[in-house]
Amino acid sequence: MLSLRADDRAHLLQGHDFDGKPLPTVSTPLIAAGASGLYSTPDDILRWLSWHLDRFASKDAAVRIPDHTAYLQRDGLNPVYGLDESGQMDAVALGWIVMEPHGDLPLILQKAGGLQGIFCYTAFAPTRGIGAFVAINKFDFAAAMAMASTVNHLIGELAPR
Repeated sequence: MLSLRADDRAHLLQGHDFDGKPLPTVSTPLIAAGASGLYSTPDDILRWLSWHLDRFASKDAAVRIPDHTAYLQRDGLNPVYGLDESGQMDAVALGWIVMEPHGDLPLILQKAGGLQGIFCYTAFAPTRGIGAFVAINKFDFAAAMAMASTVNHLIGELAPR
């Protein structure tokens, strides 16, 4: 959804500033709505993540395959800024940061974001059928980095190569 219904406001995750004070809920401009203005319930996120992990389903396969395809490899790009915070970016897919398999970690598609005092991170290993979505509600960069590192490590622990 791109806008909240009146009865949804009571359930909205409240973001907080660096000092812990609540931040006001500000509507995202329409031009940025697809990148940072979507509202979802936990059930919406689970359904969305399940869709990404259902790699053998024939329904929507024509969309799922190109959505997970790496289009731009890191090799030869210099410089690369702002894409390694949640793990080494090896390639870019349609909106996803691709982390190639290494060590016990399988291939992981991930995306991090933050707005209005909330940091979110989603990562999944499409070939292993495992994924996670985590959100914290305070501007805390160290916690956001730890959140991503923990999720990536957890994926490697639960679904190693």
